Amino acid sequence: MVQNKFRKALEAGEFVVTCEIIPGRGSGAEKPQEALLEDARGLWATGRIHAVSITDCPSGNPALGSDAFGKQLLDEGIVPLVHFTCKDRNRNQAESQYYAMQHAGIENLLVMTGDYNGMGWMGQPRPVFDLDSVTMTQHIQSFNRGMGYPNMKGEIERTAPGTFFPGCVVSPFKWTEAETMTQLFKLKKKVAAGAQFVVSQVGFSARKLQEMLWLMEDHGIMVPFIANIYLINAGHGGAMNRGSIPGCDVTDEFLRVLKDERDHSEDKGLEARLQRAAKMVAIAKGLGCAGVHLGGVGCTPENVTRVLALADEFEANWQDHLSVFEYPQDGCFYYYKKDEATGLNLRKPAGLTETYTGKKIKGNYGLSRFAHRFIFSPQKGINGMFVSREQNLESTKGRNRKHGLEHLGKTALYGCMDCGDCGLYATAYTCPMVKCPKCQRNGPCGGSKDGWCEVYPGEEYCIWFKAYHRLKPHGETDALQSYIVPPVNWANIFKSPWGANCTGLDGYARRQWLPGVEPDEETKHGIQPPKDAPRDYS
Repeated sequence: MVQNKFRKALEAGEFVVTCEIIPGRGSGAEKPQEALLEDARGLWATGRIHAVSITDCPSGNPALGSDAFGKQLLDEGIVPLVHFTCKDRNRNQAESQYYAMQHAGIENLLVMTGDYNGMGWMGQPRPVFDLDSVTMTQHIQSFNRGMGYPNMKGEIERTAPGTFFPGCVVSPFKWTEAETMTQLFKLKKKVAAGAQFVVSQVGFSARKLQEMLWLMEDHGIMVPFIANIYLINAGHGGAMNRGSIPGCDVTDEFLRVLKDERDHSEDKGLEARLQRAAKMVAIAKGLGCAGVHLGGVGCTPENVTRVLALADEFEANWQDHLSVFEYPQDGCFYYYKKDEATGLNLRKPAGLTETYTGKKIKGNYGLSRFAHRFIFSPQKGINGMFVSREQNLESTKGRNRKHGLEHLGKTALYGCMDCGDCGLYATAYTCPMVKCPKCQRNGPCGGSKDGWCEVYPGEEYCIWFKAYHRLKPHGETDALQSYIVPPVNWANIFKSPWGANCTGLDGYARRQWLPGVEPDEETKHGIQPPKDAPRDYS
């Protein structure tokens, strides 16, 4: 049994280092896969790496599975950190993979939403996103407690408890207020769901990195934070600048620097990349990060060894090197005021002043807000009459009753797909099933940029960006960080969501409030889920 060096070091408060490798297409016998395995061996042999991080089909393209490669590393005595995404698997397939990974001895999982699906065999595949990164983490922790399930007699049986060590991802490098705050809100849910550590998305602003560290402290999110340090060249910088790598942003100014390094050095900018990465490692450590996650171009054992050795030299005077790690977008939002002496932050809030208006943001929110308060809010308007009517229809005509008028109205207003487990309440009345390509019910993925959806940039705003600015004028943005929305119960598809709501069968009744959050009477559902409602049996 390989000792979990990564988990042991994090829990002991040591500064950890992970290094990312990216399996491509192939079963493992191809030369590129063999080269990756050789790199992993070399990285581990340096003695500086606590885990080798393995991506899960990045950019939504097929590749050798991260769990399969992780098993291969374990067989060689190397600790893997397996990326586990939501894009290609439903909850049953995920559970099946938990059994396989535990059987293999894999423990470290980095849970994330995942990139939107790329092109595949005979076209683009159907994205899954059955669970999101919050509910996937809950699922993993249920497995750790011993997964409960009803047998043929209705009795609850349990599997053996698991030993997974799940972490999550956050993007500190968002340039708008709404994206920054909703990233924080979702992070709170991930940690409440059971994430044990956090790895940042790729970015190039020390001030934004410090901002997220402080926001975590100020909001009581007390888990280790690992900074993503990317060895970037002009090619990858150009792709990020164009938006071709969602969630990663390179400014025009930074791209000019990268091109200049490439065009005016014999090594095509390699030494400059290593120097920059080393300084970023030293800065991350100086800011208080629990470790670094090294990735990007040229993460060979030789280059990684040099980066870490240089970082040791830069560590004592890390603030002298901040200029290599400060490339924000113009007009960038910062939660804290700037410290003019250091270029970092002062522990003083700068104020939440961002406003967005217009039809693309507001839509039919006013009508939806009125209808919800008048009809669906307990002890308000005609809620009592409405609930009584729907419960009567459910009992007399059953779950499969016709609901054409209801569906017609919701289709006209929201483009309803008739999933039967409505999530409009969680997203300020923009349907997460229709308007979010990744169906995110608990917060945004990391792919948005300037408020725009990763999949439809310039056409559709991220639904969580819209939700934040719909709720902000009413002082209700805390609703976005108050509860975890359970995954869709697909037994409800093509059935009345009103009926499900009024009988406690939908996610609205089964919301899980975060610790310390006490909903007011208007927010409470008022209807308890029935005994046979879907639940976590652990």
